[in-house]
Amino acid sequence: MKSYIKYYNEIKPDYQYQLDLAKKFSEIPQIFSRSVSKLLEKIYGEEKVDKKLFEEYVQFDPDEEPYFKFKNELYEFLGNDWKESDLPSIIEKMARSAHSRYKQIKDDYDRTETFRLS
Repeated sequence: MKSYIKYYNEIKPDYQYQLDLAKKFSEIPQIFSRSVSKLLEKIYGEEKVDKKLFEEYVQFDPDEEPYFKFKNELYEFLGNDWKESDLPSIIEKMARSAHSRYKQIKDDYDRTETFRLS
């Protein structure tokens, strides 16, 4: 089984920093898709990964586990790496972190709105 955890560990500090800086829950999907694209770029190389296109292939879904969706083109690109590596679990971990921050921001927003109504 292939392991890509070392690539995740390279982008993790910046990814967490970006999530921590996010003030609006609408920022989270872009941070997630951009970071997954960056991870894939580290794994496969800049010449094989079209960053802008890959960002469109990755969608954050805060309403349903595993909290992300890929377009079929991305699954085709990943091929056996999706089935025979730790890549799915790494991306699920990234999605859970994004979901946690999304929920935190949304809960804060809801509390603030309730306070304003009082």
